[in-house]
Amino acid sequence: MLRAGIVAALLLLAGCAGDPFAGYHDLPDAVQRPHPQAVPHTDRQGVVLSAYDPLRSMLPLGLSGALADYAAGPSRGFQAAFAADFNAVSADPGQPLPALLSAANGSRVQLLVPRIETADAALLDAGNAVLIEMPRDPMQAGRFAATARDHAGQPVWALLPAYARGGENLIDPGQARALAFAALVHGASGLIWQGEDNYAARNAGALGISAAPRLDYGITMNGADRPAPRRASAAEVAASKRLWDAVAQLNRRISRLRGALLQPDADVGYRLAIAEATKAVATGADAAASGRAPVLRSLLKPWEDGWLLIVVNLQAESHDIRLAFGHGFRQAEHLDSDVRPMQDAARGLLRDRIGPYGVRLYKISR
Repeated sequence: MLRAGIVAALLLLAGCAGDPFAGYHDLPDAVQRPHPQAVPHTDRQGVVLSAYDPLRSMLPLGLSGALADYAAGPSRGFQAAFAADFNAVSADPGQPLPALLSAANGSRVQLLVPRIETADAALLDAGNAVLIEMPRDPMQAGRFAATARDHAGQPVWALLPAYARGGENLIDPGQARALAFAALVHGASGLIWQGEDNYAARNAGALGISAAPRLDYGITMNGADRPAPRRASAAEVAASKRLWDAVAQLNRRISRLRGALLQPDADVGYRLAIAEATKAVATGADAAASGRAPVLRSLLKPWEDGWLLIVVNLQAESHDIRLAFGHGFRQAEHLDSDVRPMQDAARGLLRDRIGPYGVRLYKISR
């Protein structure tokens, strides 16, 4: 019996050596199809759309808790947000609406409001969208997914944590990347980052993100019973700026994919698998409890002459992955690298390595 087991193992190794796409273990839960028929989303004023319209469809990339920067001029108050490729802001309600509208119009961003009570092209009515908080830990993204499924048929916007309270630290850029793409893979048609670092946030005891964060903004709210504003350390200021830059990069990356993300999911079968070497971790009885079970999610969308394939790793460790389509394709390319993944296009196979909290974007040509 022992000899037979050794022979079987040697044959398996020989097969893997002969075929670089052998020796992988399928992850059935990895493939997502949240919108097989249509992606509910909105236009720039918040009107719900069910079909993608390149002239009207909007994928909000918003910043919450924003303050109009009066020093920049009355019509450029949200210029820093616009420069970071945010296309929407949710402003602090303490500032007057006319000033906010002037800043939004001049900075070319939409102003998110619970409902529109006055006509202005810069206003985006958020009342038709469902706002769902994304947990800070990417491994807990399933909670977001479950809530999003409960609101099928409505636009879903993910509220992403770009702030820290109490003893919390800001999430790092890798976690931010995983959270943003996890939200999109699970059906979000908008991302709202909470929130901007400014004197209002510090007076509420929070640290946010900013293009130019400060140790102390020097503005205290009225009231003797209010606690002292939060003062950031030099390390926290650096973390705030680092996360702002990472979110800006994500905004640019995601905005280029709008035409695919707002289309129904591709009706194409495929499987996502991890290397056989990690199969024991993936299937062990204590894998989920220990947090070691590989958690990968993927989404396939029609795009140009083929498909956009998104793979996101919700863990702080790397994985060797294989994607297997039911039919061949012409070629697969990374959208963020000049190096092509290993592929056998005739058999519809590609393999790659995805890093901690990594995201892989592939253009699959038919």
